[in-house]
Amino acid sequence: MGFYTGKKVFLSGGSKGIGREAALQLAGAGADVTIAARGQADLDATLEALQAARPGAHRAVSVDIRDPAAVQAAMDDAAADHGGLDVLICNAGYARTGDVATSPLDAYSELLQVNYLGHVHLVKAAVPHLVARKGHISLVSSMLGFMSVYGYSAYSASKFATAGFAEALRQEMLLEGVTVSVFYPPTTETPGLEEENRDKPPLVWAIESENSFTRTYTAEAVARELLRSIERGGFENVVGWDSWLVFWARRAFPAIFRFFSDQELRAAARKVASQGEKNR
Repeated sequence: MGFYTGKKVFLSGGSKGIGREAALQLAGAGADVTIAARGQADLDATLEALQAARPGAHRAVSVDIRDPAAVQAAMDDAAADHGGLDVLICNAGYARTGDVATSPLDAYSELLQVNYLGHVHLVKAAVPHLVARKGHISLVSSMLGFMSVYGYSAYSASKFATAGFAEALRQEMLLEGVTVSVFYPPTTETPGLEEENRDKPPLVWAIESENSFTRTYTAEAVARELLRSIERGGFENVVGWDSWLVFWARRAFPAIFRFFSDQELRAAARKVASQGEKNR
């Protein structure tokens, strides 16, 4: 019998990308899964795929995680239908790029509403159910939740907030017998990344092309590591040796890390300027 066999899981952002892949793997591992997202069509398609992977008491609920009352109702319904809740995975979120000078102010508040406060709403709704079964909370942040680069000030703020929330939550839940982890996924091939790339500024594109430290992962691989991180029980979790290297370099040698990051920024700026000259 595996770790997830018989587990009751609530997974936000479960209709696409990493969340969808995690839901499919959970179903295959014997869990009963409630997936939550806003788009009904994607939810229905993923629920059908879950039942094909392993027929079970899987559920799909359309909910806006910015609405705490709606989140509470969805969580209570899931716990009632499943007979409890063992694992909460807070995965919903999105990215938006742009610098402080040109980004609209609402970009910051909207990202915080979804990427951070949405997680808070989910956790607050789930805590009584998780305490009853000594469950687990996994908060999905980002590699840009422990470091950041040009063009991601709004996004990183929301992901740093999630990581800070997880730090305090871990101790609060320790006394209740509930474990907590934070997961820092790298750049991942998802519909969300495609959406982000549509209006990404040229300098951000250039910086990412100069980045020699990390690579882009498939949603399937990242979801697999997400579920393994919950099973292992460690608090902070990354994907792959390249992410691990960045994580520890940023913590152990922050000044050196910033030096190389700044070098990449300058190289990217020169590339963009050169391309601009050629296009005149």
